[in-house]
Amino acid sequence: MNLQKNIRRILREYLEEARFADIVRVTGDKNDLHTHIEKEKSKEFEVDRELPTQLTLKKRYNNKKIKIYINWFDTSEHDLKKRIKERTSFKTITEFTEVFKNVFNYILPNQLDYGISENGRYAIILKEYNITMIFHINLDNFDNQQIDVNIITLLPKIQIDERNIIEIFVY
Repeated sequence: MNLQKNIRRILREYLEEARFADIVRVTGDKNDLHTHIEKEKSKEFEVDRELPTQLTLKKRYNNKKIKIYINWFDTSEHDLKKRIKERTSFKTITEFTEVFKNVFNYILPNQLDYGISENGRYAIILKEYNITMIFHINLDNFDNQQIDVNIITLLPKIQIDERNIIEIFVY
C-alpha cells in the first residue's frame, strides 16, 4: 500500500499529466520510478516507421470487412511527421499510428450511414491528446468494401472551422 501512495505522490510531483499507457510501462521498484519518469520525459521524438497507407477495420459492416486506403497530406511544405512531433505528446510514429488505428476502428463502423453518410470533410477531436484531425472521406468505392480517406492536417487543441466540416466526432 505504501508503494502505491509513493507512486501517486511521485506522479503528482513530477508529471503534469500522465496517460495510462505511460504508467503501465513502468517496471522495477519505487527507486527506479523517478529515473524512468525522467527518461520518458526527456525522450526525443522518433520517426520509427512510415505513416500507414491501409487499414482493415476490425469490426465488420453488414458482415463484410472494410478496407480503408489512407492518403496523408504529407509534403515538404506540410510535413505531417513534424506536425505530429510539434503538436502532440506522442514520442514515436508507431505510438501515433496505434491511436489513429483505434480511433478509426471505433468511429468508422459505428458511424457509417449515420454520422458519415456522404463524401466530404470530417473532424475527429482526440480529447486525451488535445488534438484535432481533419480528414476527407470518399465513399464512392464503398460497394467494394473500400473507403478512401485523405488526412488533411493535425491541429493543436480543439480548433475547427466548422463551416467546412460535415460532422465532428469526439473520441
